[in-house]
Amino acid sequence: MSARTTVVLSRHWHTPRSELGFVARSLAGAATRIGTVAVLAPGPAGTRSADGAFDVEGLGVQAVHWPDDLPSDCVVLVDDLTPDIADLLDQVSQRDVLYVTADHRPDNHSWRQLRLVGEAGPGLVRVYVPVNHLAERHRHNGFGFTGYALVLAGSNPDGDALPPEAAWITAAFHDRDVIVVEDGTASAWKGRALRGCVAVDTRMDLWRLVAHANVCIDLGPGRHLARECVEAMRFGTPVVVRQDSGAAASHVDLGGGSAFDDPYELLNAVARLHEIAARTEASARARHYASASYGSPDVLVTSLLGVLEAG
Repeated sequence: MSARTTVVLSRHWHTPRSELGFVARSLAGAATRIGTVAVLAPGPAGTRSADGAFDVEGLGVQAVHWPDDLPSDCVVLVDDLTPDIADLLDQVSQRDVLYVTADHRPDNHSWRQLRLVGEAGPGLVRVYVPVNHLAERHRHNGFGFTGYALVLAGSNPDGDALPPEAAWITAAFHDRDVIVVEDGTASAWKGRALRGCVAVDTRMDLWRLVAHANVCIDLGPGRHLARECVEAMRFGTPVVVRQDSGAAASHVDLGGGSAFDDPYELLNAVARLHEIAARTEASARARHYASASYGSPDVLVTSLLGVLEAG
């Protein structure tokens, strides 16, 4: 298997905040520890652009194109198996195809879907999710307190309005601090009153906020990996998510934390983590799960190699 070329075909390679782009880059990095790697991504056919350790070859603009110099017996890792990508792989008779997600059911039943979350079993790849543990040493400079409830709201369609879940928390626990992160800004609330705002400019800014929170409520976790949930758990911060949040709900099921369906369940989960014993137990379980499953590049390489050899 190691003698064969691995092609990482990524629709999202050039999208900085894309979770699938992060996954594709992680798979490409791991594949270099196994054998030769080629990366295909959106761009003019026949062009190559340097991107870190890789020379990324363009897939084409109007129609996707398979490079002539790539072997026909390679293994193809696809982040997003769209119909045009599936047609292309059929045309070049690629048999060993593994994909993260697809918006349709592939006609070729020999192609396999990769799992990024869940218990050990066929198709599971443990993506390495790095964090900088220096974030645990110093709180975010914009706030003079720790132990708050951190709400990751993503992009708020209601503009300046407080997300309903954050409003419930700050109203129910009026004597406690709540920090809401959305659209690159962290706002501090107490008793439904806005205390101040600071910019979240870097990943380190976010890690500091996550590392010093009592609980992290992620309202918009990534569908495929829920990267921010894993990062929080790596810092030992318990996570609370909606019950229907897919990968994030699997994380809290396997690694501690809570999932909620309604305001009562959300507030109950936050209240439980105000208890020192409950919070300590949830923190230890979250840290162990995230570190063991997503805290090592070697685990990523080993799990990817296992999936490739199983084919």
